[in-house]
This record gives sequence, structure tokens and C-alpha cells, in this order.
Amino acid sequence: MENENFYKLALRCADRQIASGDFLNFYKELYNEKFSAKMENEDTPNGSKVLEVSNLLASECVRLLSFEKSLILANYVVEMVFVNYNSDLVHAFLPQLYYITNSEMLIHFFAQSSAFFSKLSDKLVMDQLNKYLSAYVIPSILNVDATTIGNDLVVAICKFLLLMMNFISGNVVLPSDMSRDNLHALLSRLSKVNKLLHKKVQQQADAKLVFKNEKNAIFPMESTVQEFVSSPSITSPQFEPSPITNAKTPASRGAAVSGAKYQDVKLVRYYKNIWLNNKIINWAPVNSDFLTRYASIATSAFQGVTYSPRSTDSILQDLIETSFTCFAQFVNNKQYHQINSNFNLLERQWMIFICKHLPLLILENGSGNSHMVPQALESIDDKVVKAIRTYYSEKDDMKGRNEDLFDDYPSNNLDIRHEFIKNLVSLGLQSPTLLNDYLREDQMIDTRTLMASDDLIVKNSQGVQELVKDIKHFLASSLDALEPEVLLNDSNDNADGLQQIFQNFENIPPTKQRNISNLLVEILQHALENLEFDRIAKICSVLSFNFSHSLTSILSFSSPTKICEMLIKFVDVSWDKFVEPRCKELVESEYDTMNFFLSFSCSILLLIVIWQTYDFSLVDVVLNSPESSTENSFVISYLSKLPEIPDTFLLDPKNSSDQDMRARSHQVVQNWLRDLFVNGSISDDLLQSVDLKQLAVLVPFIFKQVLLTLEVGAIEDVSNLVGGLEYFLQPFMLIGLIKIVYWLEQYLYSLKSESLDENLLEKLLTLLNSIFNPQALNEDSKLFHSALLRLNAVRLLRVLRQFRSQSQSSYGIYSSEPSGHPKLELLIEKLLSALNASPTYNLDPRVITTENVYSQKQVGYGRFLILNENPINKIMTNQINSFWNLHSSTYYNLDYLKEVINLVSPRVFLQDVLMTLEYKLDTYGVAGTRNKIAAVESEHVMDYLFYFLVLYDVRTQVDAVSLLQVMEGNSESPLIKEELQINTTEVAPKAEVSQDDDFDMLFGEPETTSTGIDKENQSTNVEPKITEPKYSSIATLERHSFGLIIHEMKQGCNEALSTGDISKEVCDKVTKYHEKYVYLLKTCVF
Repeated sequence: MENENFYKLALRCADRQIASGDFLNFYKELYNEKFSAKMENEDTPNGSKVLEVSNLLASECVRLLSFEKSLILANYVVEMVFVNYNSDLVHAFLPQLYYITNSEMLIHFFAQSSAFFSKLSDKLVMDQLNKYLSAYVIPSILNVDATTIGNDLVVAICKFLLLMMNFISGNVVLPSDMSRDNLHALLSRLSKVNKLLHKKVQQQADAKLVFKNEKNAIFPMESTVQEFVSSPSITSPQFEPSPITNAKTPASRGAAVSGAKYQDVKLVRYYKNIWLNNKIINWAPVNSDFLTRYASIATSAFQGVTYSPRSTDSILQDLIETSFTCFAQFVNNKQYHQINSNFNLLERQWMIFICKHLPLLILENGSGNSHMVPQALESIDDKVVKAIRTYYSEKDDMKGRNEDLFDDYPSNNLDIRHEFIKNLVSLGLQSPTLLNDYLREDQMIDTRTLMASDDLIVKNSQGVQELVKDIKHFLASSLDALEPEVLLNDSNDNADGLQQIFQNFENIPPTKQRNISNLLVEILQHALENLEFDRIAKICSVLSFNFSHSLTSILSFSSPTKICEMLIKFVDVSWDKFVEPRCKELVESEYDTMNFFLSFSCSILLLIVIWQTYDFSLVDVVLNSPESSTENSFVISYLSKLPEIPDTFLLDPKNSSDQDMRARSHQVVQNWLRDLFVNGSISDDLLQSVDLKQLAVLVPFIFKQVLLTLEVGAIEDVSNLVGGLEYFLQPFMLIGLIKIVYWLEQYLYSLKSESLDENLLEKLLTLLNSIFNPQALNEDSKLFHSALLRLNAVRLLRVLRQFRSQSQSSYGIYSSEPSGHPKLELLIEKLLSALNASPTYNLDPRVITTENVYSQKQVGYGRFLILNENPINKIMTNQINSFWNLHSSTYYNLDYLKEVINLVSPRVFLQDVLMTLEYKLDTYGVAGTRNKIAAVESEHVMDYLFYFLVLYDVRTQVDAVSLLQVMEGNSESPLIKEELQINTTEVAPKAEVSQDDDFDMLFGEPETTSTGIDKENQSTNVEPKITEPKYSSIATLERHSFGLIIHEMKQGCNEALSTGDISKEVCDKVTKYHEKYVYLLKTCVF
């Protein structure tokens, strides 16, 4: 039979993997031979025979796709039905479409069909298709039970339906009520799976599909609406505000509508700017929901204004333009407004977003229209381009000031626009020629050097490039084989694959960068859960260096919260429950022992790096953890007292009144001192006398006692001390050096004086070099040791440089090079080397370069400086005026502004801003309105301010709901409660515990006298002072939210009003602020 011939032909071609185009040729031969001849020879009417053949072939296609597994068969069917377009076969096949029982085959069929129609340019085929769209094409597509199919098939069907609707020039009428119901059910499923696709399909369906007997008519958009849709981004000065107003708005509210248009122009660009800045600085996930939330900013903020629907490409264009506009404002603020700061972390976050995340959003959400990005880039305002170009030009000039004046090649004026396009090219979204076409006024680039794919390529040991296909296997195997110390080598000649990736991380294409980031976090999580100590130590060590901004990039793909949650759980929970009790069982060799200790130390190290570098609150992570608490968390306790080394070592500080424990603690210290500095070796029993968490405090305690003993002159020969301190460099004791690098800073400050004995300085520098700049260092300790030095290297450099002496007098700016003790210079050089090993943030670059003899400006060691020419009052005034003038950007960038708010306190900042704006509005009105003040216009300034306050406080919708519950409730004390009292008991060791003779000989008589013992034996209740430490050592931190401050103000006003202390007008004003904040909490998109 003819149908069997066709079925066998398809199967045989599939077995041989014949290309679909070649199959089509075989099919045509078969058709001409078997079917055409039969239709010509038989007497039956030709039309009925064509219909019979079409139905026969359609049934066989359904049979093929239902019962066979080779996906290439779906390609063959697409070639038969659509490529070799036959309207009769299409008419016969499409109504049977959902008889196909193989969902994977059906998904593939829709995907291949969509690929064909997205590139269709044959006008004849389009005309034939358009002729039957309403008759059977679209009804057949909608003849599906959306409740019984999977999500992937829902998406595939909707993409195909969207393409079919694109061929409709006006609108079509569908007669079936079932089609309408199925469409609604399909869109309901799609809205839960892919919101952006849902919006596009819904928009097209509303505009182009009319169902018979449906009451709602379809009105074509007016020309004014079309003009608005194609208008440039709202963030651009070329923006034209929407002429559309809400049809439900009564005429009596004309003033309100006018105000809404004013908000369109003045506030939407600000809202988008602030929203985007907050998302980036707060590490918000840039996922599929990101575009939806961004597109909803205007509609959520201005409830009374109706905005016409926009396509995904239009939203992406707007986001591209907004991103570059925001970045231009960012660099402008940095150059001209923030002259007393050294912030640059947020700039790196902006670069990662624009160069990595934005191309991914375009790749995964765009229509594939290659003209979309060039149009967005061309629409960027000239002022934006100029600001970006100027900023990078000045950066290049600063880099090149010390270069050869006679260099034949100019500086490389490449900027963030180049990087953005290069990443688009690597993803195949743009042609390499766009780089020189768009940036024709800038430096030309040889496009042949650009990566035209997102392949991950590394060089093997023979120098041959290899393509990494299985990234997870590559990462896992490379980690297992990695020798950590090689990561510090400057030469890349013999670098292994993992080292190449981390040292070139910022140049990896976005797709692979995201894959590596997610997989690395996944491997770390698996290692932490399964106690794979080797991998834990290696991953944490490598990430702590942030090679090529790798850690910053990884945190942008996988939030700091996720990584910190895993590490804190390992340190606080898993270590005590599963690791310490099974120590002997888990550790079977010396290699395992080393990794056992390093896994804990490196976890603490990475937590400190994330907390310190990115100003990330670990307290908030513990507060939200069901398994940890701030009272029992070792991480919180340890980090909150990082620069502190106690005067008394206790094995269990929580039971400080236990005399037996204090005696054991004293004995442990004596035993360690004897073995370190007298016997010259540490026994296994001694090492097992303390756990790793106790060792983290014991080692710095011993170091502190050594320096204090040295300072009082009790020790002349430091050779024994050097030998003992060198034990601190063993992998199992490195954890103790963390506290030392922080405590040492304040100790050196206290030691610095004009009368400092040179002999004491010599001995001190000898000891410091022995642990910070050793002549020999265990291979397994090198990476951690270098990472450890980076933690507080900047502040140590500052104090160490003060021990230098000026060799000559200074004449103006031409001062001579300061010089110091040779051992001091070795120490400084070691710290500089550690800092230069990888990127550092928020730091004056002159701190980590060689000394500048002719520096005209004093080096700033802090990221934020209060200078005579830029006092805090002036800083506050500039920002308040920015709010008042309704600028589309804050006067200072968010990183700088957060520093200002923390400096003056959120309460003072809020009160000063509110009072000043109230005065300015009452006295001068809104800036630029020539004192023709309308109440609605004055209100815009407060809207402007409160939108900033709400986004400053709230990061997610969950945070908004929690805050809303407090502000709308009757809670007496909305702030997080802290313990009011701390019970501490300091008790000295028992008097009968005698000290060892060797201990006395080495460190002299103990300082504790009988009077001191009596005094310390008194148990006291200590009331804490009201301070604002970065981390509380007792309980949770109070979160200084503007919303909670406003809520407290309202509660206070209500009390004061009831007692007659304030007027009702004052109370009403605060209530109005409270209501405005609550309203924004409910309506804002987070």
C-alpha cells in the first residue's frame, strides 16, 4: 500500500539520519510515482482524490509522531506539511494534531515549525496561510485541552500560536466558543510558566482574535498611541509622554490627570533609575521575572494612568537605554560629586549587570530581531555617550601618565559599550561588525579577534586549546587535582584549566560565566553537606581572592545569602554535630588532617571576605536561619569580636563562673606555652586538648601575651619565640592568625610614639616577619596565608607606614621618600604583594602602588573621607537639593549615600531631609515652577523622596509584607528587640594552681595579685552602652529602617497629642508621611 511505502521511507531515512531536505526530495519522488499517477489514471473526481490522499498522508504523519522515537521524524513532517507547502495537507493534518500521543515529539514539531515560520519570506506561502488562518489553522492550534499537557508543550504551542497571529494583518473572527475557552485556559497555564510570553500572546490575541458573539469589541489603537509606543525610553530626554489617560477618570479630575502626566516626565525616569540601582547594589536576582517587574514600575507607581501594552523587545530596548543612562549618571556623580571617596565596587556591579546579565536577558527573552539592540544603542542620548566616553578616557589617561611619552600607540579608549557589544557577539546575538559600526567615532577594533561563540576554551599542558563540554565534570576534576599554591604564580605558561578560568573570569561569555557560577556553588553545597573537606578548603580559598572579579560575578548569579547560609550552617551546625564528634573517624591520613582543619578555617575566611568586602550582613542571614541563632552562633560571636583578644583565655566563655573550667583553661595555656617556646614541639595530646573553635581564640591569646611580655622587657632573646610562633603557620593553626591581623592594628597604634625603643621595634619586627613574611612556608598553607594577609592589609599598611622616618625635610609637595627599618620595609612589601594578587574595592589605588614621591594629595586609607572643603553639612545639602529639584538621579550614588546615612544615622538623615524639604516647599515651592505652586506639584517632591526611602529599606516583596504588618499593626515596639542585660562573671584561676618553672622563666611572674583575684571574683551585671557597632556581640542588630522610624514617629505623635504636648496639625503631618510610606509599600514593585 502507498501509505506503507511512505511510512517505511520515513523510518529508513530516520535510521540513516538523512537530512530533512534530502528526505523531502525522496518524498516528492514517492508522491509523484505513487499518488500523482493514481490520481490521473482513476475516474474519481480529482478533488475528492486529493482529499483522500491528504487524509492518508496526514494519518501516517500522526502515526509516525505518536509511535516512533526519532525526533528527526518531526523535521520530516515539517518539511512535508509546511516547507513543501500544501494547503490540502495542512487542512488534513492540523485538525489531527493533538491525536499525537508523544508529547516530546509534539514539542519538537512545534519548535521546528516555529523556526520555519519565523524566517518565512515567501509571499505566496504567507498569502495561502493567511487565507485559512481563521478557518482551520488557529482553531486547530486551539483545539487543545490545556489541563492535560505539560508546561513545555504549553510554551511550544503558544510560541507557534504567536507566530501565526503575527501573519494576521487586521483581525480575524473565530466562530467556535470552544476556541475561546481553550485560549483562556492555555493563557492561564502560560501565565504561571512564562509571564513575558504570556503578555505577548495575550496582547496579540486581544488585538487580532475576535470570537463570534463576543460582547467586547476590538478597537484599533489610535495613531497617537502608536506614536507613544515607538517613543524613546522614558529615561531619555527624547521621551514623549503618553497621551493616553484612564477612560474611567471623570472630567472633574482633570487636575489629577495633568499631575499624572507631570509625574510621567519628572518621576518615571527617577523611579526606574532608583529601582535599577537598588536591584544592582542589593544583589537582586536577574531572572525571568526581572523584565516583568521592570516593565511594571510605571503602572504600579501611577495607579491612575493607563500605559499601552509593550512588546518584550520594546521593554528590552528601554532597559538597555535606562541601564546606560544610569551608568552615565553613576560615573558623572563619581567624577564630580564624590571627590572625597574611593568607591568602586558598585561600578563593578554595574559592569557585570550591563555586560553579562543584560545580554542574557536579551538572549532568553528577545524575539531574535537583530535590529533591536542597534536601535536601542542609537537612541541613547548624546550626553550619556559623552559622559561614559569622558570617564573612560580620563581613567586611561591616569593609567598612562607613567608610560613612555614616545609610545607610538595611543591609549586604548574602550569602554563599557564595547564590552556590552562584545558579549552580545559571543552569544551570537549581533554581528561583530556592529562594534565598529556603532562605535565608529571611537577606537576601531579588529573584529577578527572577537569571540564569535560562547565556547569555554582552555589550554592543556601542551599548550593546545581544548573545548570544555562538560563544565561540571571539568570543575570537579580540576578542583580535586588543584594544587592551591599555584594560583599565586604570576606566570600563566603552566597554568591548569581552573587557574586559567579564574584568572580570566571577567572575559568568559555570559552563558558560561553563569554556568560556572551556579555549578561551583552547587559543588560547594554538596561538599559542605557531605563533608568533603578538600573541596571545601579549595573552593573557599580560591573564591576569597576574587581573582578577575570572579567572586563578585558569582555573587551576582548566586546571591551572597545562599553562599553564606551554607557556610554558616557548616560552621555553626554541621561542625559541632557531625565533624568534631567523628574527628578520628573522618581523618585517616595526614592529608585528611590538613584538609579537616583548613575546611573550617577557609569557610570562616570566605565569610569574612563577603561580610567585609561587600558590606553584607551575616547577622541577617542567621536571623532568617531556622537552624542557627545569634546567641549560639560561633560565626556571629567570632566576627563581632574580631579585633578583640581577651585578657583571659576560657575554654567555655559562657560558663565563666565555673572554677574547674577556669583552672583547666589556665593549665591548657601553660601546656601550650611550654611546648611552643620551651620544648619546641606540639604533642598530639596537646593538640586534642582544644577544639578548632577554641584554637581560633587560644592562638591569638598566646600571641598577645608574647608581645606584651616583650614590651615590658621580660624577654631579651627572641629566637625561642620565633621558633614557637612559626608553629602558627601550620595548616591546623592558621585559624588563629585571623584575629591577630585585626588586633595587631590597634596594638601597633598604641605602641607608636616618639620615644619607642629601637631595640624593642627590632624585636617586634622580627616576630611579625616570622609569621607574616616567613622565609619558608608549608605548601599547603601558602594560599590561605596570602588570603589572610589581605583581610586587614590596608589598615596594617597605614599604621606600619607611620613607623617610617622622613630622611630629609619636606619642601612643598616635593618631599623625599620616607624610609624605615629594613624589616619594616619587608613587612610592608609583603602586605602590598598580597593586596596586588587580585582586585580590591573601595580603596585609593595609591595605597597599593609603590610610594609616589611627588604626591600632591594625601593618601586616603578610608573609602569615605570627611574633608574641610567637603563637610557633612554640605554633603547633606547637596543631596536634599537633588530631592527638591526632582533630578532623575540622586546627587550621590547609592554606595556613597549609604555611607552618609550610616554616618549621620538614618533617623537624623530622615528628620533633616523632611524638615528642609518642608521649608523649601513652603518658602520657594517646587524648583523650576516659578512659584506657581499647586498642591499636586509640591506632592511630587515628597513622592520622589518616599520612593527612595521605601526602596532603600525594602529589597523583596516578602520584606515589604513584613514591614507592612508592623506599620499597619498596633505593635508597641516594632524594632527588633535586643537583650537589655548581659550577665558576665569574671573569675580568676584558683590560687592553688601553681605555674610551671619554665613558664615563669620565660614570661616572668604572673601579674595577678590577691587584690586582683578578689576583685575579679565579684559577679557583676553590666548594662550595655548605647552604641552602634557593626555587629552586636550579644544579640541581633537593630535594623534602622526609615519605615520603622516613621512608624515610631507616628506612635510618639499620637501619645504626645493625647497629652496635649503637640498640635493636631503636627500629628497630621506625620500621619500623612506614614500613610504615604504605607501606600508605596503596597504598590511598589520590588
